[in-house]
Amino acid sequence: MQFISLKQFAAIFLVVLLFSATHAFAQVPQGIPYQAAARAANGQALVNTAVKVRFSILDSVATGTVVYQETHSATTNSVGLFNVNVGLGTPVTGTLSGVNWGKNAKYMKMELDITGTGSNYVNMGTQQMMAVPYSLYSATSGSSQSTGTGSNSNTLLYTTDGF
Repeated sequence: MQFISLKQFAAIFLVVLLFSATHAFAQVPQGIPYQAAARAANGQALVNTAVKVRFSILDSVATGTVVYQETHSATTNSVGLFNVNVGLGTPVTGTLSGVNWGKNAKYMKMELDITGTGSNYVNMGTQQMMAVPYSLYSATSGSSQSTGTGSNSNTLLYTTDGF
């Protein structure tokens, strides 16, 4: 039976520790889950049907400038539902990581093409984005920012999470 030396054990232990530490600092997933039901004009569920979906992220107001746009090909299930991840589609304009989540309100417009061709999109509505997408911003914003100096020249700091 062959034994390993203390130096060999320490080296193996350090490699395992470093490998584990790199996985502890994993990236925040760059996608926003989205589920919807596709229906025909008469209200019938579009069952097992190929559809095209287009998402636009708009700046400031519901009719604002498009800062990101992407398309998805999806297939509905047996009750007409489909699932996609916004941010993981085919980009048309900009990048999701390029959206400045820290400036202005953001709105998401969803358009659906039930023909599946990508040439007959119908606007399904626009909704203001709330807390979950803004967590993408917090992943890169840092832990504190300077807000100025006090009368005794100490810098006043605040954290982005309010603490």
